[in-house]
Amino acid sequence: MIRNATLMDLDFLTMHDIHIPQERLRLAIEEKRILIIEEDETIGWLRFSFFWESIPFVDMLFILEPFRRKQYGTDLMHFFEREMFVQGFKELMLSTSSEEYSQYVYLQLGFKTVGGFFPTNEPYEIVMVKNLIGKVEKS
Repeated sequence: MIRNATLMDLDFLTMHDIHIPQERLRLAIEEKRILIIEEDETIGWLRFSFFWESIPFVDMLFILEPFRRKQYGTDLMHFFEREMFVQGFKELMLSTSSEEYSQYVYLQLGFKTVGGFFPTNEPYEIVMVKNLIGKVEKS
């Protein structure tokens, strides 16, 4: 099941999403910018914002270790893509570390590499874009 995060998810997200302060997590929940994927328990989430205030940008896609490589991340991305398409968005953006396996998953999902940059003391960050027009079926 995929759903919007609620404030009841705040403690879980605060414990696992260490890249964002709790106050910003709370705001993302209130703005409905976090999707939760679960079965009997929460197994992952997708947090997004808007690049240039107009292009959905995946800030974090995270699946807990025991559930990785079982299609949950792909299912969450497909759900997100459909939701953004239905809301009228024409493209998505994200970035991923050049050292992460996820870059290959995003390529398989139809994202294209459009550039990158070197964050201070971090590996190369790859910027990717996906055109949603003609790529996502309405459901």
